[in-house]
Amino acid sequence: MINVRYEEAVKAMERGLLRYLPEEKARRFAEIFAGNSRDGVHSHGMNRYPRYLSDMESGLCDPNVTEAERVSGVGALEVWDAHFGVGPLIAEQMASRAIELAREHGVACIALRNNSHWLRAGRYGLMMADAGMAGICFTNTCMNLTAYGAKQNSVGNNPVTLAIPRKKGSLVLDMAVSQYAYGKLEIMAQQGKKLDSPVGYDTHGELTCDPAEIVKSGLMLPMAQWKGSALSIMLDLMASTLSLGRTALQIGTPAEGEKGMSQTFICINPAAVIDMDKADAQIEETLAFLNGLTADGKSAGVHAPGENLASVRERSMREGIPVTEETWAKILKAGE
Repeated sequence: MINVRYEEAVKAMERGLLRYLPEEKARRFAEIFAGNSRDGVHSHGMNRYPRYLSDMESGLCDPNVTEAERVSGVGALEVWDAHFGVGPLIAEQMASRAIELAREHGVACIALRNNSHWLRAGRYGLMMADAGMAGICFTNTCMNLTAYGAKQNSVGNNPVTLAIPRKKGSLVLDMAVSQYAYGKLEIMAQQGKKLDSPVGYDTHGELTCDPAEIVKSGLMLPMAQWKGSALSIMLDLMASTLSLGRTALQIGTPAEGEKGMSQTFICINPAAVIDMDKADAQIEETLAFLNGLTADGKSAGVHAPGENLASVRERSMREGIPVTEETWAKILKAGE
């Protein structure tokens, strides 16, 4: 691993993106890649950059489309079409629109169809929480997990995020329905690391703790067995039904390329109906209790999701963003 300064990372990725996007959009997209890694979400940050360039080159993502089109709506419920455009830029547009509607109506729901990969789900929940709102966002994916009871790709590793505003820094849960993100497995494989438990199959159909074998086979299990499988199915059907977009079955398998996801952005404005100072006090009381628990000796104790985000950002900005030599070499090559 090497450490790269945030601004250096942004400029390097912007150079490659300028082949596909105008300067303002290229800069913003580069900031999203670098920002995700800066926040410690390496599985959906700079390591995804080479793949996204490939998706724009192949046509899986249309770089000419950076904003979605409103299809229909009533009150605070709207449906938009991304037309297979640049996923993270469009997802930020949808999160901003949900915030705008929630300020007016108290709650808002944006259903989006035909979007490309949005990278880090938590980014859009954090946008809402940092605006003083609560956020719930989720997406479906291609069929890149084995449903419980099966041994073939049949459900998506569908990410979901829940975010809560907090004076000391917003809290955000950002998780998919597998034990590990594929991006995390790729990084561990590059580093030669092994998993602590078998979470997928190798190319011979046997359970394995080798992340490289799981990446090679593409056969990963949902977390919590049947519960993770059920959650994946319902997130997929909820997102695709609200938007009348593609299901995981229609998106297909990873080998076919991940194109046209269905995504949902729900924003809630609690300040419209409750005393936010009292809500914040309740949050701090809970966090104080959790932080005060005796650690089990294997971890740094108990923290709420996103509680340490500010310190992670500060360290990355001070010491640089950790990135593998392999990924950084690809980023520099793309900008030549």
